[in-house]
Amino acid sequence: MAPYVWQGPLKKTGVIDVFKQKLITPSLGSDFSDLDLAEALNSPNADALFHDLAVTISERGVAVFRNQHLDNETHKQIVNRIAIASGRPADNDIMTNALYPLYGDDPKVITLIPERVAERYGYKSDPTKRQKCSHEWHSDMSFEENPSDYSSLRLGLVPETGGDTLYASAYDLYDRLSEPVQKFFENLEVQWGDPHYTEACGTEGTYKGPRGSPANVGFGFDAVHPAVRTNPVTGWNAVFAGGMHCRGFKGVTEEESARLMSMVEDMITQNHDIQARVRWEGAGDIAIWDNRAVKHIPTRDVVGKGKRKGYRVLSAGEKPFLAPSGTGRQVWRDTQKDGGLAGRYERVQEPETGAGAPLEVRNGNVEGITAH
Repeated sequence: MAPYVWQGPLKKTGVIDVFKQKLITPSLGSDFSDLDLAEALNSPNADALFHDLAVTISERGVAVFRNQHLDNETHKQIVNRIAIASGRPADNDIMTNALYPLYGDDPKVITLIPERVAERYGYKSDPTKRQKCSHEWHSDMSFEENPSDYSSLRLGLVPETGGDTLYASAYDLYDRLSEPVQKFFENLEVQWGDPHYTEACGTEGTYKGPRGSPANVGFGFDAVHPAVRTNPVTGWNAVFAGGMHCRGFKGVTEEESARLMSMVEDMITQNHDIQARVRWEGAGDIAIWDNRAVKHIPTRDVVGKGKRKGYRVLSAGEKPFLAPSGTGRQVWRDTQKDGGLAGRYERVQEPETGAGAPLEVRNGNVEGITAH
């Protein structure tokens, strides 16, 4: 498998600015009301448009596109086009769901039905006695060697109320840490895993091949990733730890790991200004998010409110890495004259590399500089 070469952050072309974009919160989220994704695939400026979509989603964390008319094939094409435009490793593709043969699903489209998810993970259907669900915040497929870069959810059935999806900014999780604690987290690794999924995949009849990347094989699901990762699209650092699939921090005691896990969870749940709630308005709404930049959680409150059915498509991204020139989003904003999201992130001059030099990343480690 060829090494992943990071060429540095991307800059928008501006073609996306003609569409109506409403910011869901100052921290994260964009809501597009007039951008037809299916039409965009065949647009004369499709390359520039999907480039800008990739950058926008990575900067804002999540983007919602209303009233789309997509089938599974078009849905897959859209996510794949965004991931390719972002510089996804050439060997990677849309992820294959190992459980698809059990349900008769499209191999690369996961049908999300609340009852099916509850049965798989042992959730109770009645949420009235649930007193805590913060452990359900997660990043998709973080236990894979190459987790998802872009994730998406398209709603086919929408209840009359409820079933919202919440997102929390992993950029803000990093920015809220003091500089000494940022450095501490940057020197930590995290063990990932999902016992429920491992058990389900081990049953007879599941798909046994690679799942969107040559690195995503076998059913160990025990990947180790840096606790802070650099988003290759923006150059911003994000906390990549905590939540449902996180088994703990490596190299520390169990007690220390538990405290660190609680610290991350508390930062998510006790800072509502780094969250955004996506309300599903109708069948055809689709959310696409940068799985490296946010954590998310479904709201399981639709009992008796109608049916909720969704379709999830994931792209397999790069092995998470922390770049020497990565920085916090707030630090980047402070360097911009307009203080906003426009413009290109300028890489810090480093004696060892020189500004803007591409980084070669092998197994999540920055091992050297490639010659171009």
